[in-house]
Amino acid sequence: MPTSSPSTELAQQHPSDFSILIRQSEPNVVEKSNAALEAALQKESDERREERFYWICACILLLDLATFPHLGFVAVICVFLIELLVFAGLARKYADENIAIAVDRIIASVCDKFTWK
Repeated sequence: MPTSSPSTELAQQHPSDFSILIRQSEPNVVEKSNAALEAALQKESDERREERFYWICACILLLDLATFPHLGFVAVICVFLIELLVFAGLARKYADENIAIAVDRIIASVCDKFTWK
């Protein structure tokens, strides 16, 4: 009587075409609840990060309003250009994708004005 090796038995029980995943039942109540809570948590996290970005922008604006009258024209331009770069980094980390794209376009237009490439 021929015997089969354990590895061939395993291959026969578990096909490699992932059809076993398709045969699984629908998600139960706990899995649905888990997915809903995970989506709500992700939304809340995104909203907090975006709000943090707006608060950082507001604080920098107030700091600029307080310090720009005491700086010369060249210093104001230099600070503004540095702040644009900082805003681009913060927008990628904290803000929505649309805000990051807008900041990148502003930087590109400033570079085009001065023909920096």
